[in-house]
Amino acid sequence: MFVANIKDIEKNQISGEGIQNVLKQVPIGPEEGWKDHILRVFTLQKDGHTPKHSHDWEHFNYVISGKGTVEIEGVKNDLSAGSFAVVPSNKEHQYSNAGDEDFVMICIVPARGDY
Repeated sequence: MFVANIKDIEKNQISGEGIQNVLKQVPIGPEEGWKDHILRVFTLQKDGHTPKHSHDWEHFNYVISGKGTVEIEGVKNDLSAGSFAVVPSNKEHQYSNAGDEDFVMICIVPARGDY
């Protein structure tokens, strides 16, 4: 059994080409008993975004707070607290903060998709 609170999970700044103002937390994954998938929480701070990228695994998202967008194959979709999104494999996509407050979302991927 594993029980925790997100505020107790370490936030790590992620960096790389095309990444700006993004923090990552990993509350649940193989170490907590979920062998096949990883539940990550991303915080995109003001003006934050991920790179435009694609890969051979899907994303499952749930927005906790804030306003943002997910662009999939050139089509922007607005997201806000309570929004869900599924990004299919091999589709170019990018997440962006669309407001002045943090945009916070859960992102579940297969374990091989967490890097």
